[in-house]
Amino acid sequence: MARRKQRRVKDWTLTILSIIGDIFKSPVLISWVLAIGGLITLTAMSVPRLRATRISAANIQVSFTTPPVWLDDSLLVELQNVARAHLAQRTVGRDGLINTANAMLNTGWFTEVQQVQWITDRHASVEATFLVPYAKVKDSIGEIYIDSQGRRLPTRNGIIVNPKYHFITFENSIHNRPQYAGSYWNGDDVLAGLKVLHTIYQKEWATQIQSIDLSGWKESGSLVFNTDTPSRFIWGSAPNEERKLEALCDEKITRLTWLHANFGRIDKGISAEFNLTNTSEVTRN
Repeated sequence: MARRKQRRVKDWTLTILSIIGDIFKSPVLISWVLAIGGLITLTAMSVPRLRATRISAANIQVSFTTPPVWLDDSLLVELQNVARAHLAQRTVGRDGLINTANAMLNTGWFTEVQQVQWITDRHASVEATFLVPYAKVKDSIGEIYIDSQGRRLPTRNGIIVNPKYHFITFENSIHNRPQYAGSYWNGDDVLAGLKVLHTIYQKEWATQIQSIDLSGWKESGSLVFNTDTPSRFIWGSAPNEERKLEALCDEKITRLTWLHANFGRIDKGISAEFNLTNTSEVTRN
């Protein structure tokens, strides 16, 4: 019986060796075996090591997919450092990316953080939508930026916006600033000012306007421009909310454009007060 068992084992061994020999006679099968073996080897060498490695924050590169042109370089570096610090807290994996995305959103500079992903084992990319500064509001505490919908941007000790960009400042708002970044300004005066800015910000002469005075809004619903000469322009009501006999928004803009075209400045380069609400002409008080 022992001899028969030994013979059977020998026969099975010969059969298996014969099958393996037939496989290696086929170039196609050899290619597939080598390819699969290579993938298994690469996976074993790279992925487990990548997922198990914690990288020093100093060795992590962080880039934003579409950084806004208005963003000051110092703020961009600050946000990159926030991402680096959180990416370095965990091994390279999904949890670290989720924590980093939440940390970026909590900075207050974004309306949405769509994705944080590793491009290489030392380079991460952040895809996010920034809160875009549209105007400034000056109050007793200082100046803060708001976006085109009146949402507050965060504050910081350093520069926020590249100095080459011009922003008109709202002064003497009735309501206090929102407490948190991303919160909407609570006040019809600021919203009325934003409606005016939506109509004039693309005009060539808009950079001559330094501020919009909101002090008369509560009593008369009227807005006043201050230029850098300085001069004052009584703008009046918000667009599409004009009072009876008040010049319409388009008429006011036409007059300001005419003044700029004929005098090089909307205030003619003189310190005075101009009334844009008159339906027949721009009057100087």
